[in-house]
Amino acid sequence: MELDQTHVVIRKRLQTEIADLALVMLRRYPSALLVGFSLGALPWIIANGLLLYWIPWREAQYTFADQDAASEMWRYIAWMTLLVVAEVPAAGVWTTYYLGQAVFEKQPTWQNVRREINRNFLRWFWSLGVVRLPLPIMIVCLFRIGQAADPSVDLLLYLGIWLVLLAFRSARPFLPEILLLEQCPRRSKDPNVVTLSRRMTALHRPMAGELTARMLTVGVGAGVAAVAFYFSLTTARGLFFGRWQHDEFALMVLFPLSLWLVGGWSVFFRLLNYLDTRIRLEGWEVELSVRAERLRQFGDDAPVIATGATR
Repeated sequence: MELDQTHVVIRKRLQTEIADLALVMLRRYPSALLVGFSLGALPWIIANGLLLYWIPWREAQYTFADQDAASEMWRYIAWMTLLVVAEVPAAGVWTTYYLGQAVFEKQPTWQNVRREINRNFLRWFWSLGVVRLPLPIMIVCLFRIGQAADPSVDLLLYLGIWLVLLAFRSARPFLPEILLLEQCPRRSKDPNVVTLSRRMTALHRPMAGELTARMLTVGVGAGVAAVAFYFSLTTARGLFFGRWQHDEFALMVLFPLSLWLVGGWSVFFRLLNYLDTRIRLEGWEVELSVRAERLRQFGDDAPVIATGATR
């Protein structure tokens, strides 16, 4: 593996360039989305359906023209959106690890990706599945099955969860990459060891304002894209099958599919932002060149500059 021969040119980029490059990588690595992200998202998709299916199943027959039914269906849309947004980093672990290896000349196999994801399951699931709120939100939805709308839960608690989630996501977005690619230990008695918390601080604090602006901007763009995907899918369905209603199928299949498609793209975007941040803060392109030359001159046993993203 030549560290200075990468499939992605290691250089600084504007946010618009990163967004465009994410689409290019989708085309170059379709299996990262179709296989990796699908495998990672499938358990969450099934769980979401079991938690929220009862709302469109019960109300969609009345359509949005009925005020009470419309209120319940908007409630479904709101909670499904929150669940998917919270779950995307955990669902994207397969894709994150695959792309982290595929950026270089190394060609990862899905068997190796599965082995690595399973080996680090407790590390990433606790941080991305529990601390970052997907599982707590699912527990809230579990206890709300069959219950009427409650402003204290469906408005106040809902908005509170969004605020906490956005604070986590915008201020420290690269937790999946640090967990899976750099694999820093959670704690160490050696003050010279770069632990997870130290690495999170070192990578995020110097660019906190810019990272927050980037993540919030892409969040708005992703929301618009999800709406566009949904109406494109429902229009295609109407043209081919003559069904234009926002019925159970549209709400239970097409709407979550739109969210997950945009979520898959966001994993590519976040990884490229991670690379861009390392370049800006750590001169990563120089580090890779120096490390590659040392490996060519002295072999694998030579001491090298530590870089987590190639592990």
